[in-house]
Amino acid sequence: MKQALIIVNALLVIAVSYLLYKQFAGKPETGIVARETVKTSDSTAGKLLFAYMNMDSIQNKYELAKAVTNEVERRRESLDAEINRMQKALRNKLEGYQQRAATMTEEQAVAAREDMANSEREMMDKRQALADEYQNWLASKNMSVIKDIQDYLKKFNADGTYSFIFSHEPFFYYTDTAYDITSEVVKGLNEQYKAKKRK
Repeated sequence: MKQALIIVNALLVIAVSYLLYKQFAGKPETGIVARETVKTSDSTAGKLLFAYMNMDSIQNKYELAKAVTNEVERRRESLDAEINRMQKALRNKLEGYQQRAATMTEEQAVAAREDMANSEREMMDKRQALADEYQNWLASKNMSVIKDIQDYLKKFNADGTYSFIFSHEPFFYYTDTAYDITSEVVKGLNEQYKAKKRK
């Protein structure tokens, strides 16, 4: 299934590339040009330009992404510890009832079963609520990093050098490193992050 999705994505990229080529092929000034060429030559005005970023590198080198990753790990560990604490409390309660089972009356045994069922249901509800809260928090953290990158890319490309900036995905079989803007983007993102931290 995963390979089928990769193949479909690759075919879609090829189809989009072909359509873009057909759209702009009739115009003599269209083509793909490196950033340095665009900045040094006025003859490239109006050309369709593509650049790409390696998202793995951004995740590993962008200070905000690293800080968020560390925060996510701490939050996940805290969530796991809370769930383990709840499970241990439930086990302890069950063991307490099991130790007293021989001396319990029928009414006490029924009450113990009901208490255990209620406690288990409450634990499951709380566990689900904690998991939902964590997922919502994680989504907001991821969106804040994505928004930060998008905002920076708007500034980075304010001069309109690139028509498209893609993230480098595993199904690309060849990319010309002349169009890799990852290091420029990481450097700018880190500078922007440090400036925000100082405020």
